[in-house]
Amino acid sequence: MSENYLTKEKIDDLQPRKFMRVDVGSCGSMFVFKGIVRRDKTEKGFVKEIFYEVYEEMAENEIGKVKHDALNKFKVEDIYLKHRIGRVRVGEVSLLVAILSAHRKSGIEAIDYIIDEVKFKVPIWKKEIFEDGSYRWREDNARYKR
Repeated sequence: MSENYLTKEKIDDLQPRKFMRVDVGSCGSMFVFKGIVRRDKTEKGFVKEIFYEVYEEMAENEIGKVKHDALNKFKVEDIYLKHRIGRVRVGEVSLLVAILSAHRKSGIEAIDYIIDEVKFKVPIWKKEIFEDGSYRWREDNARYKR
């Protein structure tokens, strides 16, 4: 059975420990990154929420590849990833990445790599919705930096 990386449900801070396959006590570090929707001020006003549009089958496959690559590239014991799709309000978590590793350096490198790769490779688009109801589609600059 394949893992599901996308969810419409709120992401719980304690989720990683429930789903990781490795005993946390056997590792020296656990890093958790939470990407949170910001109340950015733009020329259109303040962001109220972001709607994440996704090509689900391709996104699931690409996130799985990123996870697999990171497990092979870095000395980490386990990785947990969840990305919200649909409507995500300011202050809510849109991306959660947790890494279990024996040592901190490999965990830090892996989490940084995963965040960049997900932003670059996964077909997820952001629609910023402003307090007045107007919106704009946001280009993810990470896709254009390589």
